Amino acid sequence: MTVTGTTTPGAKVVIEATDTDTGPPSTTVTATAAADGSFSATAPIRFGTNVLTVTASAGGGTGYAQVAVIGDIVGGTTVLDVTDPAGDDNGPGTYQYPTSPDFTAGSFDITRFQVITAGSQVFLRTTLQTLVPTFGNLIGAQMLDIYVHSPTATATSTAAAFPQRNYTIAAAGAWSQRLEVQGFASPVWVDANGNAVGTATVVASSIAKTITVSVPTSAFGTPASGWSFAVVLTGQDGFQPDQARTFAATPQPFQFGVCAPGGTSPICSVDPATVPKAMDVITPPGVSQATELDPTRGPVVIQPVTVP
Repeated sequence: MTVTGTTTPGAKVVIEATDTDTGPPSTTVTATAAADGSFSATAPIRFGTNVLTVTASAGGGTGYAQVAVIGDIVGGTTVLDVTDPAGDDNGPGTYQYPTSPDFTAGSFDITRFQVITAGSQVFLRTTLQTLVPTFGNLIGAQMLDIYVHSPTATATSTAAAFPQRNYTIAAAGAWSQRLEVQGFASPVWVDANGNAVGTATVVASSIAKTITVSVPTSAFGTPASGWSFAVVLTGQDGFQPDQARTFAATPQPFQFGVCAPGGTSPICSVDPATVPKAMDVITPPGVSQATELDPTRGPVVIQPVTVP
């Protein structure tokens, strides 16, 4: 991107671009302010959040300015773009966040999901209501699963990532690929038989509040009409066999609550070990999340959203 500004005429200007999402080495470019103090230089911007620090030095003095910008996808094709209501990060309508102050409101609230193709890559982007570091990691709170259905796939599954997640995927969305993302482990990308498909890249942005998974079309395929995606967000916990945070009857410091203290909904009497580990999901038109995730209505089956 082009960086412009004004400073002392003749000042040496150094522009440092730092990608704060993926952590590669910073890059710098230099310029010299013109007689009117103006300067302009082209700085390299990476995908995700970039912090630009511009330093000007002249006559023994130094000044600086700093701004954060987002490097986004350019020239892509949006295959799927669906929104999700804010404030429904409560599963079937009763779930509660853990009580520890480590957990920030909105951290498990999906507001948008996009599938974008650009060149040789496919980008699966999930936007949250809030995305801030938790336990020292920008996606330290979240466990995001994306179940991908291709209509031409021969091997598919309706199983969740682990049986302990306590839900299945609808037959219409039987998945041939599954991607799982969290802050303290490498992304998982497997086929319906559990075999690794390839290497996925994850970029999270606190400014855009997005978690973006990038995969090559050569292995993933090119999403088109008839493809579908089931998106499930819950909490991560590396101490659990399924890597997902557990539930208690009411919220505990590091456990979700099935209900708030004193809750009277029928779900409040359900064994916390059997409720679906899904704080928020993307639902297709006409499907209520509260109904879909309610275990008192029978086995929980998550419906996908389909590319038209």
